[in-house]
Order: sequence, then structure tokens, then C-alpha cells
Amino acid sequence: MTRQLNLRVDDEFAERLETLSKQIGRPMGAVLEAIGTPAIEAAEADIKFEAEALAAWEEFELTGICEPAEKIDALFDHALARAKAVSEKKRG
Repeated sequence: MTRQLNLRVDDEFAERLETLSKQIGRPMGAVLEAIGTPAIEAAEADIKFEAEALAAWEEFELTGICEPAEKIDALFDHALARAKAVSEKKRG
């Protein structure tokens, strides 16, 4: 199912989107979706990561129990890998 959205953007953005759309032969909505989906996924992942980090901090403040350094390192390694994957998608 698809939905129609009405967006207000400045003239320069609209012109660039229209030009790009014509150059690659795809509708403007398809171009926006292709570009926007990875950005939305990255923003959602960041929000989830921040919420989990805040919950972990609050749990630590309440209990004093913390996670071992290895687990924290693994969490940050995962976040870094995700950030690199998003960056590569943007360049690709």
C-alpha cells in the first residue's frame, strides 16, 4: 500500500530532486524513498541505542550493578559497524 504525502521544501531542493529524478528515470517519490529509507533506519537505530544506553545507566544508578567491559566494548563495536554500513550506503 502507498500513501501520498504533501511536503513543503524549498525551491532549490525541489529543483534538485526533480532534476535527479529525470536523470535516473525514476519518479521523485521513488528517489526520496530510496534516499530516505537508510536515513530513517539509521535514525531509528540511534534512538534505540540511546534508549538502551539510558535504561542501562538508570539500572546502574538504582542497583550499582554494571556490565563487564567486554559487553560494553561489543555494544560500541556493533554501533560502529552500523555507522560504517550507513556511511558506505550513502557513498554507494
